[in-house]
Amino acid sequence: MADEPGLIPGIYIYCDRWCERCAFTSRCLQFRIEAEDLERGNALQNFDAMNLKFWQEMGKALVQAMRLIREIAAKEGIAPYDLQKETVFSEPPESLQRDAREHPCANAALFYAGMVNEWFAAVDELSEAEESLLTHPPHTLEEPIEVIRHYQYFIYPKIVRAIEGGLSKKESVGIESDDDVCGTAKVALIAIDRTLAAWSVLYGEYLAQEDSTLSILLHLDRLRRSVEVAFPAGRSFVRPGFDG
Repeated sequence: MADEPGLIPGIYIYCDRWCERCAFTSRCLQFRIEAEDLERGNALQNFDAMNLKFWQEMGKALVQAMRLIREIAAKEGIAPYDLQKETVFSEPPESLQRDAREHPCANAALFYAGMVNEWFAAVDELSEAEESLLTHPPHTLEEPIEVIRHYQYFIYPKIVRAIEGGLSKKESVGIESDDDVCGTAKVALIAIDRTLAAWSVLYGEYLAQEDSTLSILLHLDRLRRSVEVAFPAGRSFVRPGFDG
């Protein structure tokens, strides 16, 4: 099966583990191995086309999210330079022995996961609806909420793995290669990008939670910039299949 024409070697190494939303399932060996149902395999062509359109729409939403953050910052009197200064949570640890889970970026990612739970709990508490927003979201918000929930606990372990690889490289342990560090960091950045786009869709939908939604947007924007500082080559890493 690995020799089958059309498969992209190694495409599954730096993916976001969301096969249902992937535009390349028909060219992924890992997906083929896990897809035991032949009917599912026959439907891959249409499945991929649907997902490509979904992520194109989320890309537009990310542009909207960035514009929204800048507009709100201007309203709050935060200068672009000040916003840039706040993007790094703190300097990376000086000691190479420091555990990756204590790194500021990892802490920020874990803190974000808690912010999500608090946000949904607050919405449910204030809502008059009998069912939770998580289990019964409005039709128009199903997709952004699905994106938020998928990546909520995905970002933290990816950042931790990238940091662990970077520390190991500096210590000359040789556990992780530069490519693996950059590739893992890029996956984390993509997850943050898509999450930002999804939250920008929710902004304004729940007026009572507008401030907390804004806090999440700003927190994610700063985390994104911090990861870019920690892994400057992350964005330019070329993932097999996805980036060319």
